[in-house]
Amino acid sequence: HHSRNMKNHRLSFVFMLAAWLMPWHAGLCSSNTLLWGDFALQFVECGDTYRSFGICISHRGKTVFRQDCPMQVVVYNPQGKDLHGVSAFYAAPYHSLKETDNGFSASGVLSVPDGSMLRFEDVYRKEDGMFVVDREVNVVRAAEEGKGYATVFSLQAENKDVGCGNYEYFIPSVLYRNTSQIPPHAIASGLDGEKMYVKETRAGIPMAMLRDTASHIQLTLLHDPDIQTNGCPDGGKPGIVDNRIAFGSIGYGLNPCLSVDFRFPCAEGPQTYEWVPENARGDSPWVNRYHKLCKGAEQHYTLALMPDCQTSFQNGMQQAFMKVFGVLYDLSTVPDISMDSIYADNIFLFQNEYKEYGTGTVRAAGLPWSLDLPDGGNSEGVSFQMGFVGQQIAVGYHLLRYGLDHDNADAIKKGKTMVDFWTSDAIMGTYFPTVWWDPANNNHAGTRREYPSFLRCMVDGMEGLLDACRIAGAYGDACPQWENALQKVASHLVEKQEPDGSFRRAYNICGDVERGGDRNTAGLSKLNTPIAVRFLAKMYEHTGLTVYKTAALKAADYAYRELYQHLGKYVGGTPDNPNTVDKEAAVYALYAFNAAHSLSGDNKYLEAAGHAACCAMSWVYCYDFALPCRNDKEQRINPFSNGGIAGFSIIATGHSGADNFMAYAYYEMYKLYVKTGNPIYRDMAYFLQNNTKSCTDFDGRMGYKYRAFMPEATNVADMGFRSVAKWLPWSGIANIEPIVQMEETFGTNNILHIRLDMEQLREALDNYGCGGKPLKRK
Repeated sequence: HHSRNMKNHRLSFVFMLAAWLMPWHAGLCSSNTLLWGDFALQFVECGDTYRSFGICISHRGKTVFRQDCPMQVVVYNPQGKDLHGVSAFYAAPYHSLKETDNGFSASGVLSVPDGSMLRFEDVYRKEDGMFVVDREVNVVRAAEEGKGYATVFSLQAENKDVGCGNYEYFIPSVLYRNTSQIPPHAIASGLDGEKMYVKETRAGIPMAMLRDTASHIQLTLLHDPDIQTNGCPDGGKPGIVDNRIAFGSIGYGLNPCLSVDFRFPCAEGPQTYEWVPENARGDSPWVNRYHKLCKGAEQHYTLALMPDCQTSFQNGMQQAFMKVFGVLYDLSTVPDISMDSIYADNIFLFQNEYKEYGTGTVRAAGLPWSLDLPDGGNSEGVSFQMGFVGQQIAVGYHLLRYGLDHDNADAIKKGKTMVDFWTSDAIMGTYFPTVWWDPANNNHAGTRREYPSFLRCMVDGMEGLLDACRIAGAYGDACPQWENALQKVASHLVEKQEPDGSFRRAYNICGDVERGGDRNTAGLSKLNTPIAVRFLAKMYEHTGLTVYKTAALKAADYAYRELYQHLGKYVGGTPDNPNTVDKEAAVYALYAFNAAHSLSGDNKYLEAAGHAACCAMSWVYCYDFALPCRNDKEQRINPFSNGGIAGFSIIATGHSGADNFMAYAYYEMYKLYVKTGNPIYRDMAYFLQNNTKSCTDFDGRMGYKYRAFMPEATNVADMGFRSVAKWLPWSGIANIEPIVQMEETFGTNNILHIRLDMEQLREALDNYGCGGKPLKRK
């Protein structure tokens, strides 16, 4: 595991530094100190031993984080009947300090009671507002064979008089501000133990932030990742002692002192998502890995320490994430992928997998629930879901649009038939529509599935229907049945808006709130309200009726108050998960705040949109690693065997399942760039535009039946390909919806091809609006 310098800051980060770094008195001071802005990292003598050094970070002369014993090791003796054996923790201060060309080298030898000795050399430097630590550990003596070791870098909060509840936390994809709205089985669901560590590959970026709510001081620790499996299956089994393991963990020491930590190699607990056999679990819920404590063994890793002072968690989290993304972002590593080809590949799949059912007047039409990788079988049968993972109306719209724009009668017919079905009385005959249909070749073309009308499912479907109405109108072929269905659902939704501006998570087809069901289907929560905002904003543009604008802004105000300001996180975007913190909720919050800003011009929504954008991006793997295959079957379906994980994203708290949902977001990220002028959002958009296509067979390397295929619900965090190995219709819509939106708004579907200046970009965005205005065709 080789040490690397933190990457040079690319296009976005250079521009960003001036906006939030304070360069005055930045430099190297002769008193064993590195300075940046109001912060200093200083080496301080500690203990009674001559020349014993610890480190501290101070803010305006006051120590805020410190570590008297920076050399830390856990020594493991694999005794006992479970994974955990016997481990002991040892720590010591540095013994030597010398100045380098751009910082300091601190070193020492840590001796443990059995006679083993480990030499630490930590080189500290200052780089673009960060304190960077290059650590090298060498085992100079191993007293006994068979033992293992792990090293720890830890900085403790100086304020020891307050508890964990007086701090705020951020680990991407894992922990946002506090433990609220996280399932009880989730990693980081509790902060009352001795430590909380998580495998770094469970985080979109391996970073951990700790913020003092009283002083507003925060510290972010980042590991510069270089994840390697080195032929070690699944990254090494839990409890293994193996020098091939090349991944660590991030997290917090909680008791007796609060700290932000990195451990190498990985330890995870007190909760874990790894499967451990019953007979190997023992009394400890922790899963640990170690390197062999043998003479000549080495560790190398690079960390960055980023202190800051921000007035709120929201600002602190956003600034920390933007800075770290700027550190890791590398324009040269973004794959060159044609958006035209991605669009064509998906339309081809839609046309070829279209199916019709029904022997009477009703014709149910759409795509199968899923298709198997790699050969396109249909082992799960056919069922149609209006929105969410089914996205049937959106598929119909895209077929219709393609057919009309390319004079393709087959695509037009298939698209119209799909939209006709979803606007028929079979679906729309109730107060709220049926969102899930099981088709059959009978007089009624099948039956509705007893499933709540989730806000998410309805809104996804209605946005697809609105797009279908717009493209039909652009070609002078408006369909009253479609328009009537669209306005019926939209008006009924407004009727159900509560006085505080909120909507509920799920309703019944009669219009009542869904109060029964399990933890997934219960509909009482109001935290899904952002989902409705963009649709209502589009309806205002489509109809000119101010009732929709009023409802959209009331809902946006609720989301601003309760989610952005109060919770500082976004909840419940995925109906097939509990109402928990998840990625899709953050994406819909971005949709909502962007739309509310377009409607009102109020910059508070722009502020919230920036936070939602960073929350959404924090679920995305912004670094890459290869995911080895364990057998020939996996070789045929694993698109990541040579890398390509960057762009894939974790779905929700409570597991490490990942997918390609962030493909949806590149248009909205680019909109945020146009609105704010901040190039970090342009870079996020470009990263998402291209990297989210790496999981497809865009280049034919996989030999899938369709190049548009990609895996759904896949675990990559545990470094062994585990997937449902299915393609679902939403995956195709996620890839082509922003391609179409970019083209309709800016005249090209590829960010690299845009030649408009900022004034022209803003004019184009204003002309397009939220996505409800009439489409233009020659």
